[in-house]
Amino acid sequence: MDKDKFIELVFKKAQEKNIEEFEIYFLSGGNTSLKVYEGKIENFSDSQNQGISFRGKFDGKMGYSYTESFTEDDADFLINEAGENASIIESEDEQIIYDGKGEYVPVETYNSNLENIKISQIENFLINMEKEAKNLNSRVKNINSCMFGMGKGERIIKNSKGVFLKDKGNVAYTYLSLKAEENGIIKTGSDFKVGRKFEEFDFKKIAQNAVSDAVSKLNPISINLKESKCIIENLAFTSFIDSMAGIFSAEAVQKGVSLLKGKLGEKIAGEKFSLVDDPHLKDGEGSSSFDAEGVPTKYKELISDGILKTYLYNLKTAKKDGVNSTGNASKGGYKGTIGISSFNLYVKKGEKSFEELLKEIGNGILITDFAGLHSGLNSISGDFSLAAEGFLIKNGKKSAPLNQMTAAGNFFELLKDIDEVGNDLKFSLSSTGSPSVLIKKLHFSVE
Repeated sequence: MDKDKFIELVFKKAQEKNIEEFEIYFLSGGNTSLKVYEGKIENFSDSQNQGISFRGKFDGKMGYSYTESFTEDDADFLINEAGENASIIESEDEQIIYDGKGEYVPVETYNSNLENIKISQIENFLINMEKEAKNLNSRVKNINSCMFGMGKGERIIKNSKGVFLKDKGNVAYTYLSLKAEENGIIKTGSDFKVGRKFEEFDFKKIAQNAVSDAVSKLNPISINLKESKCIIENLAFTSFIDSMAGIFSAEAVQKGVSLLKGKLGEKIAGEKFSLVDDPHLKDGEGSSSFDAEGVPTKYKELISDGILKTYLYNLKTAKKDGVNSTGNASKGGYKGTIGISSFNLYVKKGEKSFEELLKEIGNGILITDFAGLHSGLNSISGDFSLAAEGFLIKNGKKSAPLNQMTAAGNFFELLKDIDEVGNDLKFSLSSTGSPSVLIKKLHFSVE
C-alpha cells in the first residue's frame, strides 16, 4: 500500500493497542548522478529508497523499529518489534514525544523544475564544462572529475500528541576537478556549485574557477617560516568548522567530550566572530521548519561576538539541562535513532572584503586548503597538525604559491586569535559555511 495509507494503518493499530505515546517517521530519498570523461558518459546512477520507523513507550521505556515494506503485516511487525526492543533497553534516559507546541516557520526547500531536467541536458552541461576547462589553458592536462548530481527527499512525522508534519526538498550540485602541469609540477584545482535552479549553473564560470585554482598553484616556492599572521580562506575555514561542529552538541557536553562544557556566557573567540545556525536561511541546503522530533526550528547564534551563547539541543538533552530544545534533533535516515546536528551552520560575515583583509595583514600567509582533517585534527582537544596549501601574502597582495606547508595549533586558541572576519561567506558542498578569517598567529613549517 502507499505510504499515506500505511501511516494511517500503523497509527490506528498503535491506538488500538493503547501504546502510551508513539511516533511514526517516514523518510524517502533519491539521488541521481552523472559523470563524463573525454566527452562521454563515464558513470550514471539513480538510486531511490524509503522507509518508516516507529517509536513508542512501553512501560515507560521507548522502543524503536523500522520497515521498508508497507503491508498490514509490516504494521503489526513495527509495533510488536518496538515493544520487544523497549523491554531490553537499560538506559534510564527519558525519551520524549513532542507535543507540537510552537510556531513553524515555512521555508522553501523544493523546486519542481529540478524534477523536469532531462539527462540529456545534464550530459550536455558536463561535456561543455569539460571541454571549456581543457580549452582555457594548455597547462590543463587531465580532468579528474566532472559530475552533476541531484538529490531529493520527503519527510513525514505523525505522533500520538497531535503532531502531523510534512516537508520535501531537493537540491542540485556540480563539481569539477582537474590537474594542471608545468615544469614537472602538477597541481589540482576545483570548483563546485550547489543550488535549486538549473539555469543558474554556469559551466563556463565553474571551468574558469577550477582552471584558475590549479594554475595559480604552479611553480611554488619554499620559505623559512615558523610563525606568522595568516588568512584562512573561506572554504578552508569552513572545513575546520565542519570538522569541529560536534563540540556544540549538548549530548557531547553532557557526556564530557566537549571542552565547551561549563563555558556558556564566556568569551571563547575573537569579538568579531559569531557562529550561527539558521534553519530558515533562504536557499540554504539544510533549511527546514522542523527537526527530527517535530520541534519547530529557530535561528540561533551559538557564538555571538566571541561569547558562547548556547549548545544545540534535542528534547532529551534539553530536559537534562532544564532548558527548551533548540530544535536540533536529527536522524541518520529512517533507521537511525535521535541525535543532534545543525541545519545551516555558518560564520556570520563581517564588513571587510577579501582584498581588504589582504591589505590589513600586509605580509603573511594565505591558507587556501587543509588536508587530512580526519586524522590530523583531534575533535575533542582541538589540537591539529595539518598539511595545508596556500600563498605568500606580500605588501597586502596574494603573491607566490607555497610548497605544501604544515599548520599546527589548537582550534580553541585559533578562535581566540581571530582578529577580522571577511564578507566573502561561502558554503561548501555541505550546509556549513564561512567567510575568510584573519588570524593573529599560527605555527607553520614549509617544505
